[in-house]
Amino acid sequence: MRKFLCILSLIATTPALAQSAPIEPDAVISDQISRSILEPAVNMVRLHGWRCDSISALRPFLMSRGFAVVCNGFNYTYNFEDKGGNWIVSVE
Repeated sequence: MRKFLCILSLIATTPALAQSAPIEPDAVISDQISRSILEPAVNMVRLHGWRCDSISALRPFLMSRGFAVVCNGFNYTYNFEDKGGNWIVSVE
C-alpha cells in the first residue's frame, strides 16, 4: 500500500514539475551562477510542496557555499546550502 501511495504522489506531482517557471522581466540573476541550475532548483522547491511559479532572483551566498532562489514577485525565498556534501533546501 505504501509503495502505491508513493507512486501515486509522484504521478500527481509530475505535471507541476514538468512545467518550468518563467524568469520575470525585472528578475535579478547573478552572473556568478549558471542559469542551468534554475530548473532543477525550482523542481526541488516544488518537491517540498512549496510554490515557485516565476523566478524573481538567483543570488549566490557571500560567506558560505550556496545560493538563493527568489520566486513569485520576490515573495518567496528558498536557500540552497551545501551541508556536508548534500544540498539542503529551506524556505526563508
